[in-house]
Amino acid sequence: MSLLSLVVFLAFLVAFALRADAEWRRVHHPPTGPYSGVATLVGDPEYRGAGVAVVFRIEGWRYEAVFYGADAWRVRDHMQGESVLLSATRGTWGASVSRYKLVRHVAGRLEDVVLGGDWTQGSALARATNRVRRLIAHGASSLPPAEASLLTGLVIGDDRAQPREMRTAFRDSGLSHLTAVSGQNIVFVLAVFAPVITRLRPRARLVATLGVLGAFTMMTRAEPSVLRAAAMAGLAAIVFARGGSLPAWRTLVVSSSVLLLADPFLAWSVGFWLSVSATAGLVAIGPRCETLLRRIGCPAIVAVPLAASMAAQVATLPVLVVVFGRIAPWGLLANLFAVPMAGAVMLGGLPLCIVAGLSGGVVAEILTAPLLVGVRWVWWCAAVVARLPG
Repeated sequence: MSLLSLVVFLAFLVAFALRADAEWRRVHHPPTGPYSGVATLVGDPEYRGAGVAVVFRIEGWRYEAVFYGADAWRVRDHMQGESVLLSATRGTWGASVSRYKLVRHVAGRLEDVVLGGDWTQGSALARATNRVRRLIAHGASSLPPAEASLLTGLVIGDDRAQPREMRTAFRDSGLSHLTAVSGQNIVFVLAVFAPVITRLRPRARLVATLGVLGAFTMMTRAEPSVLRAAAMAGLAAIVFARGGSLPAWRTLVVSSSVLLLADPFLAWSVGFWLSVSATAGLVAIGPRCETLLRRIGCPAIVAVPLAASMAAQVATLPVLVVVFGRIAPWGLLANLFAVPMAGAVMLGGLPLCIVAGLSGGVVAEILTAPLLVGVRWVWWCAAVVARLPG
């Protein structure tokens, strides 16, 4: 490591430590007491037992509220960015709070919530992305409920409605990463828009690319894995537009560092580290794995996806062992059979679900029929591999 690199690294560590300390101090001291005014949804409502949990942003702070009964029905279909008038009492979490809540910037909870009658739809971008999400969900609803939940998970990372047995099968088979939006989804989304984007002038092409990345990130609720992927793609697009190029490993380091400075709590996100480590594995180990497989006579059509799967599995192994204390022993086999089909579903799922959502009826069933085959193949791969010994 050169002296300049060492100085930059140390400066990053100091800046990150200061930012992280400030964020921890802030999240532990939110405003408390009665509040009456506008509250904006952060993320989409999620079922929690017999209730519906939501996170509101109030005056720049995030608070969680859990609704039951009629109020749960009133909030469950609303989406991120939509606002409502409410009155509530703001409180802190206490010593027993889960760190998961804090690292998602949820500083406290709301009690005795009284909701107003009318909701506002938020900004133009929020309205547009929410409309696309609703269209995708409506198009996917022509499939059986379980398959529809898997389809929305593959396309936009919305796995809230997946049954428990499906979640368990994907986790035990090493395929749970497929329902977390990541770099693969970003590549496919850009591929969908490529025929239009590539016809534009360089500056307009850059603006369009960044616009697509920003809209897709917001539509998928800016999960850590999609933030990492979108940041890498955005940085690569900016450098390319200026006539330069960055090696993949440097793009990963720079984009990840910027994200960590912007939101230090990503350092406590398992999804972020799995995404970063998997990408690092693809960059550092993937080519070597492919070379090794070709030397032993493996055809290219098998060597390329198998090498990528091997590299990602090896690179994420330390994170899986440290955090979960377990690995999926048959994950390599599951990924070899499931990932190509999942990629086809991701690529075709976005436009087909949107058109199906606009059409409805028999047309929607016809359009989503190929997606049903692909979704069931991925689910069967997960279910079969999850039952293998070990």
